Amino acid sequence: MFPTGFVCHECFKNSFVSVEPIVSSSSSSLPYLTIHFNFSIVQQFWYIRPNDQASVYRGGTREDCSTKSTQIITHLSDTMLYEKLDQALSQVFMQFKDEFEDQQHAVVEQITRKLLSITTTEMSEVCVDVELQIDHYCDGRILLALEESSSVDGMVPASESAIELLEPMEAHERNSNDDCSVCLDELGEETDVLRLPCSHVFHAECITKWFENSHYCPLCRFEMPTD
Repeated sequence: MFPTGFVCHECFKNSFVSVEPIVSSSSSSLPYLTIHFNFSIVQQFWYIRPNDQASVYRGGTREDCSTKSTQIITHLSDTMLYEKLDQALSQVFMQFKDEFEDQQHAVVEQITRKLLSITTTEMSEVCVDVELQIDHYCDGRILLALEESSSVDGMVPASESAIELLEPMEAHERNSNDDCSVCLDELGEETDVLRLPCSHVFHAECITKWFENSHYCPLCRFEMPTD
């Protein structure tokens, strides 16, 4: 999912909704409003540059999910419109629960507002497009270090054999205040940690990904062996 060498540090979700009537009835007495949902997930990856410079876009992906349809018994003037939409979304979101669950309230609000803005009371069928945009951000110090490595010797990765020989650091050896300088999160006691020959320590996953792009220690520029 993430571009090569990308270590996620912050993640932000935003949902965008559009509503279009697709069928009108000659009678406004029909109790059913049929809603067709189209879901899509857009992942975007950014590096936050130092000194308030513009973020650097590192790539993105788009996933168009399965189309869902549902019927709710309602009119646009129904005082329970929000609650009925919320219940309907709870059913159609099941497949995408992990991605959309924390966005459901915002999505229901947007759909309700857009439905109420449609003037006709004879609408019986609508198409709702829901796009979830997920922005992943990584601290700019990583980008800066990678640029420095590139300007000196190019983006030369460390050898796999050198990475495999890195020394694991046991939980009791770690300082609870230490952070991993790649992802900027605490080392913690439950995660695997590796110690470099220069004595600097990092999350095993973070430093392994780092060495896929650069053979320098992110802190002191100690050079790891290359192929």
